[in-house]
This record gives sequence, C-alpha cells and structure tokens, in this order.
Amino acid sequence: MPSRKPAALPFALALLGLAACTAEAGPTVSGGELADLAADALEKQTGSRPDLDCDDDSIIVSEGKEVDCVATSTETGAEYDATITFTSVEGRDYEISVEVASEPNNAPSEAPTSDPAEADTSAPAADANSIVVPAPEFAAAVADAVAAEWGAGNDIDCGDAATRTLYEGAIHSCVLIDVSTDAEYAITITVTSIDVEAGSFNFEAVVDETPLNR
Repeated sequence: MPSRKPAALPFALALLGLAACTAEAGPTVSGGELADLAADALEKQTGSRPDLDCDDDSIIVSEGKEVDCVATSTETGAEYDATITFTSVEGRDYEISVEVASEPNNAPSEAPTSDPAEADTSAPAADANSIVVPAPEFAAAVADAVAAEWGAGNDIDCGDAATRTLYEGAIHSCVLIDVSTDAEYAITITVTSIDVEAGSFNFEAVVDETPLNR
C-alpha cells in the first residue's frame, strides 16, 4: 500500500450527515454542555473532534428545537455552521442530531462571483476568466494527479454535477475510493491557474489521511 501523506482537511463534512447521542439533562442545558455532547457525537462518527461554540446561555430543552452553533476544525481553523436539533425529549432524557455545513463559512463559491474580489480573498473579480469542464474529465485529472502516491485505478467521485466551473482560486471537493480496501478519503482541490484558450487548468489536490468510512 502507498504511504498516506498528511493533509489539511479535518473531516469530511460534505458526507458527514447526522450524528446522534443521548444524555441526561434537566429542562435546560448550557450551551457549553450541549456543545460538548455534540462534539462527542461527531468525534465518534468521523474520528475528528471539532470545537463547537453554542454560546454560554441556558437552552430550554424541547423536542424539535434547533440551536445554531459554529464548528471549528482543530487542525485547520476553518469554521462551519452547525445545527443541533433536539429530536426526542422524555423527562430528563433527550436525544440530539447534529448537522454540519459541507463548506466552511469563508469558502469561495464554485462559480465565479459577480462582485469585485477583495484584496485578501481568492474569489475572482467580475471580469475573471473561467472554464467549464465535464465532471468526468475533472475527476480523471484528479485521479491522474494522485496516482503517483495512491496508485492508478482508484475511483474518484466528484458528485452528481455534470460540469465543474474552474477559475483561479476555486476550491472543489471530491472523494477518493481506494479500490484495494474500499476506504474513502476526502480530497480538496484548489485551482491554481487556467488557460481559457487551451481549455486547460492546473490545480493542487490534498487527500485527507483519515478515511471517511473507517
């Protein structure tokens, strides 16, 4: 098996889904206690424990109630919106589900923005160039890029979109499926340059060292 190079992505939020757990509590719970409980659930499901901030106010526990929080990666510092929902409440017992956004709060959109870019961001300006490539072509390019480390023949899943819009600084997410073990690893792809006339592009691909389905 090839060696696994450490990568920046802390956990695969695009495929995270819902995680649940149960705890004893009274009619109210502090934001800190609720955040710890949700972080425990996420760590059990993903193997990575984010920092969760749900404020410090007391929260009334009631079925169906949603609490907005912020999940911060302890490895990259990226922040993601998170929603905790009380799914069941029986006396002092309650269950929660935790849903985390698939993209960080400061991530650029996949398509070029129509607003002028700020000087400290990688978002393209209004007149920035971009190219649209078929999703299979994009996935094949990613597969070629990681073949040296992971070997050829591994599957790359870049989602259901038919095309990918590429521009300098664009960030895309895919999943590498190791055909020898069926393990799945998140990949973060950052477009470093494009050539509109040639229809070509360059990018950097970072593969997470922790499988999504371990």
